[in-house]
Amino acid sequence: MGKKKSTVLMVLLTIVIVILCAITVVPSFAVPNTVKIWNPVVSMYDLGTDLNGGYYAYYYPNGVISEVEYKNLDEDDQDAYTNHKGLYLKNDPELGIYQDGEISEEFKDNFAKATAEIRARYAARGYSDYRVSVVDDYALAIYVPSSEASKNQSAFQSAYNTFGQFAKTGALEIKLGDALVEERQEYEVDEIIKEFSVYMKNEIAFVQIDFTSIGKEMIKEYKETGAQTDSETNEAKTLKIMIGDETVLDIQASDDYITSRNAVRYGVAYQEDKHVAETMVVLLNSALNNGGFDIEFNTVSNSEVRTYSAVYGENTLTLVYIALAIVLVGLIAFTVAKMGGFGVSCAYSTVSYLIIVAICYAFISGGVFEIGLGSILVFLMGLVLVNVLNTYVYGAIKNEFALGKTVESSVKGGYKKTLMTIVDVYAVAALGAVALLIGISGLYTFALQALICIVTAAFCNLLWTRVINVMLLSASKNKYNYFRFVREEDDDDE
Repeated sequence: MGKKKSTVLMVLLTIVIVILCAITVVPSFAVPNTVKIWNPVVSMYDLGTDLNGGYYAYYYPNGVISEVEYKNLDEDDQDAYTNHKGLYLKNDPELGIYQDGEISEEFKDNFAKATAEIRARYAARGYSDYRVSVVDDYALAIYVPSSEASKNQSAFQSAYNTFGQFAKTGALEIKLGDALVEERQEYEVDEIIKEFSVYMKNEIAFVQIDFTSIGKEMIKEYKETGAQTDSETNEAKTLKIMIGDETVLDIQASDDYITSRNAVRYGVAYQEDKHVAETMVVLLNSALNNGGFDIEFNTVSNSEVRTYSAVYGENTLTLVYIALAIVLVGLIAFTVAKMGGFGVSCAYSTVSYLIIVAICYAFISGGVFEIGLGSILVFLMGLVLVNVLNTYVYGAIKNEFALGKTVESSVKGGYKKTLMTIVDVYAVAALGAVALLIGISGLYTFALQALICIVTAAFCNLLWTRVINVMLLSASKNKYNYFRFVREEDDDDE
């Protein structure tokens, strides 16, 4: 490759890398003279609670209150409660909490079943970093990350919406007009509805209801007669999907929500907000598949949603960014100082690794999983591995040169002698990540992100650094100085 061609290619490559770096990591800012906001790739990450904190709320069963709430009651009202650890349980026998002066087994069983289903809801919602913890035996503490913001909802609003929806434990019911379907027809809900799903059209989210053949006939009749309803016939005017006594979906017969195939697509409260639709679908499928629970949780109010800081402190994310910057600059400075021109090719490779992993985290992993401290650690491990193995290759090239070979022959020999070792290192690392990916469900996120880093690092070591080195070496005027090589006879001449 000629010097001019190599120089041109390196200039173009440098421009591309600088642009990609800006796209990836340059912090958000308002674009001058516009209303637009510049957001880098890293701003797309759903950050875990260990890096960015989150929100939490408590679920109290009906008849169970906290110590704070108990102390705010009048003395006469306090007499109606019995203390249990940090909670107070109402003695009213109609609530079914106490039986013969003891907490009833039925209440314990109902609470355990409801807890298991609420955990399943948060897991199905797509949170990889959440907690549903039992507090003092009969209350729940729910923790979610503060990264679920969307175009129409802040992270707080999204968390508040999810807390409120997932606290509902009533049975799924369908109402046509003023009467329940079970009263109009001799069918249960699960004989009418097959499932709920999210449907997207023109970036607008809908809750889609897929009906069974029986349900499709019901919807067909409803659509044909609903628009002709009058007070005398008392035909159904609306289709309501309810959780207990609360209406979740309310569809008009004349609306365009009913498709030609007699499915129903209901636009969510916030247009273009997939988060809201996903929450509603998880709740509705939960109620459809599991029925209601004989336990009710108090409604979570706006003021009861609290914020908590990152696990390692409020400034955790800032400190992580500073640490990453120090490591990157340190590795680049070390390789350039130690290996000269080859160190420059290693620096290009290091920055390329940063760009590729950052983009993959956003579009492969970050779209599904939160980015946490484990994600940062595997990124650093891959970054260090790239530079360690590049240093290993440099050492091999230097040893070949010491044998009296030319620079070009030393480069070929060095890469040839180190190839199988590098391949073995990445093969073992990749197999380990795949084993975790397949075998241990709790480490799925970590394993996927580790695999991204391993594959990217292997690409940088086995191909990318070598390509850049060829271009830089071709453009170099003095190949000895490029590698900082000095032959023994040159030392003697001095």
